[in-house]
Amino acid sequence: MNRNTIAASGLVLAVVVLLAGIAAGGVAADTAVDNGTVEVTNDTESAYADVSAVTLYSGAPAPNVTVVVEGVPNGTDVGNGTELLNETRTLSSGSVESFEYALNDTERGSYTRVHISVTSSGDGSLIESVDWGTIKRVSGGGSGGLGGAGTSTGVIVAVIVVVGAIYFGRED
Repeated sequence: MNRNTIAASGLVLAVVVLLAGIAAGGVAADTAVDNGTVEVTNDTESAYADVSAVTLYSGAPAPNVTVVVEGVPNGTDVGNGTELLNETRTLSSGSVESFEYALNDTERGSYTRVHISVTSSGDGSLIESVDWGTIKRVSGGGSGGLGGAGTSTGVIVAVIVVVGAIYFGRED
């Protein structure tokens, strides 16, 4: 393929996406985009969803995306838990919107799971991807030094610097 073929292919793809959006028309009702349930432990810091819009959707109205995070106690069905987050944002072309809910100690003790639901009012095909899950707390050592692994890393870096100096310092 040459540059002209690649450019023409990109233009054809953009036109097809635009025409598909016009043919589908605006969807007034909320449509489910993605959802799932993840376990909550003492190490769970927060629940999140990252929603990405397609790069080009000129002419189509920007989709609104709603993310709901529900805390679900043990023995409770999804839909009967406690709504922790319900936030709606409008996606612009090529953007990524990040939604996050930080759990406190009481919530970590009360909920065994969180359910994350992503819906869209608008053309759901304009949403390229959804990534959701939890962020865990990481405990670190208290020594303040590099420790065993850091020492070997320092030696490796020193060797790389010396080899680089020899390589770049040699004359042709």
